[in-house]
Amino acid sequence: MPESGAQRRASWLEELEARPKAELHLHLRGAIPREFLSDRVRRYPPAQALESAPPNQLARLRRQPAIARILAASDPAEELDGLFRFDSLDQFLAAYFFTVFFVREIDDFRGLVIGLREHLLAQNITYAEVTVSIPEYLQQGLPLEGILEVLGEDPPARPKVRWIVDLVRNYGPDAAERLLERLLPLLPPTVAGLTLGGAEHLYPPQQFERVYALAREAGLGTTVHAGEALGPESVWHALDTLRVERIGHGVRAIEDPSLVSHLAEREIPLEICPTSNVRTGVYRSMEAHPVRELYEAGVPMSISTDDPTFFGISLAEELAGLRSLGFTTGEIDGLASGAFAFAFDAEAAA
Repeated sequence: MPESGAQRRASWLEELEARPKAELHLHLRGAIPREFLSDRVRRYPPAQALESAPPNQLARLRRQPAIARILAASDPAEELDGLFRFDSLDQFLAAYFFTVFFVREIDDFRGLVIGLREHLLAQNITYAEVTVSIPEYLQQGLPLEGILEVLGEDPPARPKVRWIVDLVRNYGPDAAERLLERLLPLLPPTVAGLTLGGAEHLYPPQQFERVYALAREAGLGTTVHAGEALGPESVWHALDTLRVERIGHGVRAIEDPSLVSHLAEREIPLEICPTSNVRTGVYRSMEAHPVRELYEAGVPMSISTDDPTFFGISLAEELAGLRSLGFTTGEIDGLASGAFAFAFDAEAAA
């Protein structure tokens, strides 16, 4: 009896899950294990944990219905499912930021990193560049030296993890520059690059020109979140002012044909996270996503999950989902294997 279409898709997904893969746009807390978070919200009562939040941040968090329910619950772990349901980028950013209040000790941070490695191993992701938002952990009182000690731990077994430091644009360019100057003499070899996450529409790339000049001088790889909340002008600024090597997301480049041509001709890769872009409201549906159009225009790209715990997606599922957008099996195989070539670590595939 011949295989059905569903059986073939399941078989191919299993093949994708089994093959070695690279992921270049993945946030540390975006892969937070659900059991880790449940344990920590019971260990650190949320109302008490948020007492360290500045008033403006606390007000922003309390405005989110899911977070308000967690704060009011007798067992907050039972309300965590609501944290992973959101309709906009702002709601997602609030939910993501909320989780940092439960990483209060270096042992918590190390547990988060161990959970990430287990997440990668289970998916046969053999190389990952993982974004870590250092200012948020410093705000929780974690010592910088302790954070860097954990990031510097480099087990010989796969997966191979390299870290991308996120200076978090919401703290402003002056704070970013001060932190980078503090970091540079201390960075372990496992730190491969620099990025800026956070509210792109409030803190556009061009404010951080000096920060990126310092990073390049130090030999760090450079990427930045752009072309997600803002349009193609944000990508242009990232290229012209920050002179980045890759663009995190960058999907709204599609709104400017000259920018699409520029990315293709200069071979500047985009770190594309389709499910993330739909879940955070950048695009209304997967069918509306421009990944196929960008691919056909010759724009280099890697496919990533961004925040897989929040979006309920694995890298293999993300890749397999491209079939619905017209990608062939061969093209998806090429995207999966090609991601290694865009890594900041020259020995990523080793």
